[in-house]
Amino acid sequence: MLIAPVEMLIHAKGKDYRRTFTVGSVSGARHASRNIQGTREVQDRQIAVDGHFSYANLTNPSIFRIARYLLTQSIDFEVQGAQTGGEGEVVCIKDGDEIFISVGSDQCDRELDPLFPDKPKQMCPHPVAGEAWLYDDVQAHWDDLRIRSQVVLNGVTVPLQDAALGTLVSLEYLLDMEIVRALKETMFLYCGSSDFLDSTVDIINELGLPEFTGHGVGDEFHVQLHDPVLNRTLSHWFRPTPVGDDFAERNIPSRRQG
Repeated sequence: MLIAPVEMLIHAKGKDYRRTFTVGSVSGARHASRNIQGTREVQDRQIAVDGHFSYANLTNPSIFRIARYLLTQSIDFEVQGAQTGGEGEVVCIKDGDEIFISVGSDQCDRELDPLFPDKPKQMCPHPVAGEAWLYDDVQAHWDDLRIRSQVVLNGVTVPLQDAALGTLVSLEYLLDMEIVRALKETMFLYCGSSDFLDSTVDIINELGLPEFTGHGVGDEFHVQLHDPVLNRTLSHWFRPTPVGDDFAERNIPSRRQG
């Protein structure tokens, strides 16, 4: 299967240069909180209620595969579900001994999300930025890097995420997982989502926006990875356009004859 390569501008200490990557595999991490034991307890309680085939997983973090053709650097792309939402995440690019860090969004069909662990991820293109850093340049202060995201709906910007990477498992933890070591290179790994801000729900309620706005659903999605030590930022934004979905019609209350 022919998959187009990905070109990025690499920002390294002292110089910038362009690098082209083949796409050997694309994957993502779910339930990647650094509080591994606490997350495990939450997952086990959820499994006890819903059974294995639920939003919960038997492992955390858990790694899911993403079809390679879904990786995109396009600003505009089409999605099937009208309730497609984003999550700002670090994207690790591993090619042999070289590791690069970029930023993107683990897009998900929010309507299907409660029903299946992984299929909602396969419903959506997965954006990644056109720029990256060398992991060696940020490894020593990894936990201080901050991931931020915003969703824009009807001209209103709603903050979704603003968290240090220290809240998530380290990159070394993910790369040391057996399932990750087995992934084909060049590997693109979405490294897990930080929690959404508590204030997001309050803002949505105050402005009278749809509930799904709090799940990253909107006209535009913006994501940033900020390095406070080297004072630099990787940014990406995109517009997902829903096509071929009858969400509105399916959610009209039925009128049955009495």
